[in-house]
Amino acid sequence: MNIAISPELLRQAAEETADPVAIVEVALGKLGSDAGAMYEEVVIASLKVIRQKDEAAYARLVARATRCKTRLDKLTAPERDSHQDSNQDLILQVAQTACQYHHDADGRGIAIIEADGHREVHLVDGQGFKKWLRAAVYKVHRMGIPDQAMNTALATLNAIGNHEGDQIMVHQRCAKVGDAYFIDCCDDAWRVIRVDEHGVQVLDRSPVYFIRSKGMRPFPVLLAEGDVDKLWKHINIPAHRQPLVLAWLLDSLRPDTPFPVLELTGEMGSAKSSAQRRLRDLVDPHEVPLRARPKTVEDIHVAASGSYLVSYENLSNLTPDQQDAFCIVSTGGGFATRTLYTNGDEFVLRCKNPVIFNGINPVTSQSDLIDRAISVELPSIPSARRQNEQALDASWQEDYPAIFTGLLHLLSRALRQLPNVTLDDGKKKRMIDYQTLGEAIGLAKGLPAGHFSDVLDEAQGEGVLRGLETFGISNAISVLMEGRPKPWEGTCLNLLAELSGLPGIDRSHWPKSARGLAAQLKRIAPGLRRTGISVEMLERDRRGRSVKLSVFRHE
Repeated sequence: MNIAISPELLRQAAEETADPVAIVEVALGKLGSDAGAMYEEVVIASLKVIRQKDEAAYARLVARATRCKTRLDKLTAPERDSHQDSNQDLILQVAQTACQYHHDADGRGIAIIEADGHREVHLVDGQGFKKWLRAAVYKVHRMGIPDQAMNTALATLNAIGNHEGDQIMVHQRCAKVGDAYFIDCCDDAWRVIRVDEHGVQVLDRSPVYFIRSKGMRPFPVLLAEGDVDKLWKHINIPAHRQPLVLAWLLDSLRPDTPFPVLELTGEMGSAKSSAQRRLRDLVDPHEVPLRARPKTVEDIHVAASGSYLVSYENLSNLTPDQQDAFCIVSTGGGFATRTLYTNGDEFVLRCKNPVIFNGINPVTSQSDLIDRAISVELPSIPSARRQNEQALDASWQEDYPAIFTGLLHLLSRALRQLPNVTLDDGKKKRMIDYQTLGEAIGLAKGLPAGHFSDVLDEAQGEGVLRGLETFGISNAISVLMEGRPKPWEGTCLNLLAELSGLPGIDRSHWPKSARGLAAQLKRIAPGLRRTGISVEMLERDRRGRSVKLSVFRHE
C-alpha cells in the first residue's frame, strides 16, 4: 500500500534545514511510493529557487524525477517580466502609430513610414528600419531597445505585414511605370528622378516604392544643363568603343529590359578600376564600388540581391557555372538553395541586375555570356599622362553633376527616338533591346542609322572569335577544313577520331567522347560560322542525338 508523503514532513524539513536541495532530496526519496511528492507546493518553491541560482543543479535533480521533468520545467519556469512586457507594448505602439505594414511577393515585411514631410520604405528586417525604430522609440520614451526585444518586435511587425497588409511591389534604385523611368536619388529626402521622352524631373514624392540597401549612396544634385561628353576625359575608353559604353550606361537605367554585361580589359595601369568606379557612380553609387572575385555561384546571386549593379574587379578567370550565373543575373532569373540542412525548404534569390567587371585578359569564354557581353579593351596610359589619385577624384567630383545630368537628358532624347529605330534583319543581335537603344542614342546624337549596329557587330565578332580560342577542337576543325574543297561528312565519333589524329593541335578542353564533341560543337558553332565554317546535323537518332553531321566551308 502506497503512503503519500506528508506535506507536514516536507515543511518540517524546510524549517529544519532551510535548504531547498534537501527538501527536493526528501521528495525524490519518497517518489517511489508517492507519485505526487514532487508536486507539493514546498518542493516546487524549492525547485524554483534552485533553478534561478544554479541551472545545472536543477537539471541534475529533475533528471532523477522519472516522467516528471516536462511538467516540473513548466511549473518552475521563470515568471514573465511585466516590465519587459510593458516595454514591448511601448515599442509596438510606436512602430504601429508611425508606419503602415505590408509585404512583397516573397513574403518580406515592408514598412512604409511618413516622416519629416517625406515617405520612407524599408524592409522590416533591414538595417534601415531597425535604425529608424530605435530612434523613434528613444524620441518618444527616452529608452533603448535590447536586441531580444527588437527581434520580438520585428517578428510581430513582419506577421502584421503578411497577415494584415497588402502585397505591394518594391524596387531598388530604378523602376519603370507606364512610359516613365524612375530613379531613386537615395538622398535623405527620399526624392526620385522621373525620366521620359518629354524630359527629366525631380519629384519630392515617389509614385513607386523604393527600398535601399546599406551601402547605397546618393546621386549628385541635377543641374539646369548637363554635358555627358565630359565623361570621356575621366575614363580611358577608346573612341571607337564609346558608343557601346554609353549605351550600356543608359540601358542600365532601364530595368524592364535585359541587361548586357560590360567587361573592361587591359594591361596593368590602363585605369580599368578607375573607369569602373566612375561608371558605377552614374548607375548605382555604392560604398563598396568594386568587389573581389566571387568564389561560388551563390556569391554572385547574393551580391545581386543586395545591390542594383553587380561589380567585380581583377578577374583572372570564371568557371562555366559562374559565367552561366552572370547570364542569369543580367537577363533575369533566380537561384534556389536549401534554407537549412535539416529540412527541405528552399531559399530563393530573384534578381535582374546590370553587371560590370574588369580584368587584364577577357574572362568571357562561354558562348552564352559572349552573346550578352560588351568587351572593351582599354589602351595603356603613357607615363607622361598619369596623375595622382587625389587630383583625378577632385576633377571627377567637379564634373560629376554635369555628366549625370547630361546622361539623363540623353536618355530622354533616346526614348523619344526609339519609335524611329528600324533594325536590318541581318544585323539583329541577341541583346536586341540594347541594340535598339544604342541606335536611338545614335539618332539623338545625330549619327547615321546603323552606325551603332556596325560598332556592336565588330565588338561581338571579336568576342566570338576570342571564345573559339578556348576550345582546342575549334582549331582542329580549322586545320581539318583548310584547303578541303568538299564537305566532311560522318558521325561525331568519326570526327573526333579524325581530329584527335591531327598533329600539333592544342587540346585545351578536348572532348572525351562523341557526346562531349556534340556538346562543344553547339557552343562553338556561332564562332565557326564567323570564320567561314558551318557544322550541320544531317541525321539524328530517336533520342534526338546526332548520328551524322556535315562540316563545310561557306562564303
